[in-house]
Amino acid sequence: MSKSENDYIYIYSIYKNDGEFYYLASSATHQGLIVYSDKEIYNIEILSDNYIKLNTFDISATSDDQMHPILFDFLKNDWETYEGIIEGQNDSWLKFQRKLRHRP
Repeated sequence: MSKSENDYIYIYSIYKNDGEFYYLASSATHQGLIVYSDKEIYNIEILSDNYIKLNTFDISATSDDQMHPILFDFLKNDWETYEGIIEGQNDSWLKFQRKLRHRP
């Protein structure tokens, strides 16, 4: 849950920087992904434990850095679409949502 919007968010990447966790997530009120800090969210519920540990692919990642497998696939194989997903570009965002099976 987002404290500022009091709405559910869906986390697609978790990373740690200077001892604080950050979450790359989507919300119902925004197209694209938004970074939230620990202070901005509460009641994190893990629905599945299939996230990819990023330190197995990137030596600069910490052992806490994780990413949803579909978002990771775009990161590794289609950088342009990955950037579009983050920025909320309509075509990239819909491509991501289709792969997630959240939208047609």
